[in-house]
Amino acid sequence: MFLVAEINMLSQFLPDENNSPTEIKTSIIKIRGKTLIYGNVVYQIHNIASIGLVDLTTTVIKPMPKLFVVLPIIGIFFLFIPSQVAKILGFLFIALGAWLIYQHNQNKTKVTERYGMTIYTNSGTKAILVSRSEDFIKRIILTLYGVMNSDDLKAINFNFETLDMSVDNSIGIETAIGSSVVSGHVGGDVVSQV
Repeated sequence: MFLVAEINMLSQFLPDENNSPTEIKTSIIKIRGKTLIYGNVVYQIHNIASIGLVDLTTTVIKPMPKLFVVLPIIGIFFLFIPSQVAKILGFLFIALGAWLIYQHNQNKTKVTERYGMTIYTNSGTKAILVSRSEDFIKRIILTLYGVMNSDDLKAINFNFETLDMSVDNSIGIETAIGSSVVSGHVGGDVVSQV
């Protein structure tokens, strides 16, 4: 009894367990050295416990409008009226209803393809970065895998809108003692002191 009371009291101080990852829609993520940046969030890559691909594709079935079913029924009633015009209208209603039902059945399911890259950190944070392309997410995962298992520092941008990856090839100057830096196209000799 005493142990149960202590566990209940302890659970008041612990955060609630939230097992569902947060879906994040971002336009660009960046890898800079050993950090992953998107929006206003910066992860140290060595703090990422796992990354993975998740299929978020949804299928929605549109219900058939009642009018599509009512039209052929009205058409059948018109066939029992002795007038020739009513019989023509009846056949038109039946044909129109059948065509509408056929068109609805051809397009009744709507599939929205979405994929996500899950990021689980050592601290328990869970996030899903969402994209419309499975191959793009796979490229990001493989690139992150390479960064995680390498000591080389990288500068890579991933654009979720254009599904493009760009590598920053700018020159980084760590130390320049008594030298000037010249960028661009240089012709002739460049010396730091004369």
